[in-house]
Amino acid sequence: MPTMNEQSQRSTSRRSVLRAAAASALAAPLAGSLLTACSTKSTPSAKPNTTVTVTSYGGSYNDQLTNTLLKPFEKKTGVRASLLANTSLAGLKAQVQSGDVQWDLVELTAPEYLQAVDEGLLEKLDYGVISDKGLPAYAKADYGIKYLSFLFVMAWDQRHIPDAQAPRDWQQFLDQGRYKGKRSIYAQLSDSSILEAARLAAGVPMDRIYPLDVDAALKYLAQHPGRDKLIYHTANQEPIQQLTSGEVALSTSFNNRISAARKDGARLNFTARSSVVAGDYFVVPKGARNKEAAFRLLDFMSNDAAAGADFIRTTNLTLANTPALAKLPASIADSLPTSPKLADSILVRDDAWWAKNLKATEQRFKLWQAGS
Repeated sequence: MPTMNEQSQRSTSRRSVLRAAAASALAAPLAGSLLTACSTKSTPSAKPNTTVTVTSYGGSYNDQLTNTLLKPFEKKTGVRASLLANTSLAGLKAQVQSGDVQWDLVELTAPEYLQAVDEGLLEKLDYGVISDKGLPAYAKADYGIKYLSFLFVMAWDQRHIPDAQAPRDWQQFLDQGRYKGKRSIYAQLSDSSILEAARLAAGVPMDRIYPLDVDAALKYLAQHPGRDKLIYHTANQEPIQQLTSGEVALSTSFNNRISAARKDGARLNFTARSSVVAGDYFVVPKGARNKEAAFRLLDFMSNDAAAGADFIRTTNLTLANTPALAKLPASIADSLPTSPKLADSILVRDDAWWAKNLKATEQRFKLWQAGS
């Protein structure tokens, strides 16, 4: 089993992610040959009535995942996917340690993935079943696939803050003199980048954000906008509810959540500039009852061009599926988290730093929230 150090060496750098995206874009003229090559390996047939239990984050995201990937997978293979909304590293760990593993495929944040590897909680992926032809190099790992990338963004309610007056960087977002109301921030530090946002707001260059100065970030938040001007959300759908209800006019969120709300008619918007790009892994818990079906689903997600492109168009997330990326028009490709056009204006999260420091930073953050 790889150690934490070995996994840390695989942590994706800002440049390597963007080079991978650029390579995908450059490969578009060769899409025909690429798609042919990736489609030569069909998804293996499965036993009748097999069900693979998948856990993710719920809300509109689960609906998108179901409609664009899980239903097409079932139609192609006969394997039914049962999608839950209670994913967590703690739940995965409890199941593995008890020997009663109910989940087959689990979505984890990147720091959680590295922790799970270090604690021996995961099955090693079978790349004899999962073709890696469609996987960008940054996405393939021994115990998981970094299957999507997303942006942690600043979002606003257009009814109260017109786009022309909206924040363009984190300093503006947190400036109480500029915006008088409260802000909602994501309190789950395993995939919240509010501390990075505070350091960016303080003028720290992107290449000097890590190692993250947690105390300095919290000090900045205490002053800008002030502890009493912050409220918190712990689920991805909460900021949408808070913004649309008028509880706040400014919130952190993820690009796909705001895009989905806009499609549903919500007058919300966000900027990709100054955002933080992160990613989630799909993993198979050690002792999973239907691990072969889980491997087949990972193969489908990574290589089916039509389903993958539908997922990307629907979610505005970057799927680790090169054939799918090659099918997208420039108007969509340029808006994705790994677009080379965003290279100079976004920060790539340091997964290895967070894996090493997550627990201590969470404790420090909770004490700070309590006024300590």
